Amino acid sequence: MNETMETIPASNAEKNKMTFPEKEYLENLTNLPEEKLIQELSLLDSQGLLLAPGEELESFTRRLLREKENIDKLNRELSEYSEAEPLIGLKLKKDGEIPEEIMEEGFAETEKHYAFKASWVPGFFPASGLGILWGGCSISSTEDTPTLFIIRSSFRKKEKYFIYSRKELISHELCHAVRVPIGDMTYEEHFAYALSSSALRRYTGNCFKSEKDAIFFLLPLFLLLLVQFMRISYLPLLPAWPFWILAFIWPAFLIFINIRERKQYFKAEKALKKLGVENPAALLFRCNTGEILAFAKCKTNEEMEKLFAGIKTKDLRWKVIFHKFVQEKEKTVS
Repeated sequence: MNETMETIPASNAEKNKMTFPEKEYLENLTNLPEEKLIQELSLLDSQGLLLAPGEELESFTRRLLREKENIDKLNRELSEYSEAEPLIGLKLKKDGEIPEEIMEEGFAETEKHYAFKASWVPGFFPASGLGILWGGCSISSTEDTPTLFIIRSSFRKKEKYFIYSRKELISHELCHAVRVPIGDMTYEEHFAYALSSSALRRYTGNCFKSEKDAIFFLLPLFLLLLVQFMRISYLPLLPAWPFWILAFIWPAFLIFINIRERKQYFKAEKALKKLGVENPAALLFRCNTGEILAFAKCKTNEEMEKLFAGIKTKDLRWKVIFHKFVQEKEKTVS
């Protein structure tokens, strides 16, 4: 193990335990010279602890210290009482923690595609079910709640349930848990669904970014169903065609937006590949929409080099991104 890794107590991921950086280590980051700091922040990035756009070191360490406190509190409650309720109505039990060997299924996917292994994120099988069609969800950190995720209890012993895959669900929720600091919803579901084994889910997953999208998709369908019932039972002359149009308007809009956003994303990925970035998906995972669109506009290597020259020292996050994904190409972009 190299010297840099030895300075990170957080890298106990090798011990196959869900861990988080130690308080002393986090507080000591502010004392490091810049070159050493970027190395350490890159290692934290590889553990799924990403810097937010424009975030300075002090606020980053403060956020991580708060996350550590919340995770430690959750672990204490589970250890002392064998159960915890981090959110009202969400009951977790000690024996509901997802075993490391199952978590590794998701870690392998996120490491391969997005260059992180977030072994610190707690994962659970919930104490009670949340619906027959429900697969899993992630819960973002707040002042008093740690980042965590849950998947349905059926996956304790099964790798598949209905349309869901255990490996896919774990990697999907880990993507959501890790990408929260980027604060960008436009491509949030794109990155999570890109790890799906289903081509249909990979293509359509980013259509539904919020509850509003799902509600506007379902309400016209229910209205159409109601109109058809009324036509059969009470009002046979009631025209149905306006409701068919209404039912298709929102899905058509979502599909149009999805096609446009996917086109821009793959333009950005192609531009990065052309310049020599070996894992453009991992780099873009750490970008917001504006940055992805800026890459997509680059038609030549010269335009990309000029863009890189402007952002490589933009903030601490971009210094880490360059160190991890572009450093070996710096001669090209300098």
